[in-house]
Amino acid sequence: MKGFFEENQSLLLPRERQLYEHFLSVITQNPDVTYRKLPVYHAILNLITDSEDVRRVSIITSHMFSYLGDTDHVFVKHNEELGRDVVFLKEISWLMFCTNLPKFCAEVYPASYQIRLHLQIREDVVWKGDKPMVVRLLKCRSHELVRHNFIHPSVWRDVSQGKLVDLSYNNYNDKNLKIVPTETPTWYFLVIDNVSVVEGDELYFTIDDRQNVFWKSGKSWDFLEIIRIK
Repeated sequence: MKGFFEENQSLLLPRERQLYEHFLSVITQNPDVTYRKLPVYHAILNLITDSEDVRRVSIITSHMFSYLGDTDHVFVKHNEELGRDVVFLKEISWLMFCTNLPKFCAEVYPASYQIRLHLQIREDVVWKGDKPMVVRLLKCRSHELVRHNFIHPSVWRDVSQGKLVDLSYNNYNDKNLKIVPTETPTWYFLVIDNVSVVEGDELYFTIDDRQNVFWKSGKSWDFLEIIRIK
């Protein structure tokens, strides 16, 4: 548990931060308590799953993000709900960004991983057109495709309206790709399950929406996360 908070302290979700601060307060006031018996300790473990096996990286540090820093299109902005800066989309036509996954994935034994992108789909989201967004996972050195999925523009409108969405609507997608809500309104995880990593692999994640030339707005991006699944 300590490793999770030390590694990701600047990218905690509100509920994670609240629980951890409460936990620290309890053990500070009661130094002799067996903290593993505290309900809040187990609540934290249930929340973060395998604490030593989670790494996050801010989307702000993406090595390529189209038009990032242009205040007419996409820029860094403070988000009050999360208490930190995020990448805020005002309006854009040509969208693409690439982010390396934290290198911890190359430092552990081969395993299966879950990748999660923490993003905001605001109520005013506008994502027109019929050309799908492409979501890819690739190997850094060889550029070999690990995952290649598509998300239709209508998905973002449906999510913003509280509708359930099924991303397995064509041959390119499967049940390993999904969008799930968080406890923070308008914030979601785009989840890629069952990603196999072998020793030495380093992966990067890309969002490519350049084929859809319609103007887009109403999103923000926070962090990319990798979780080792035991």
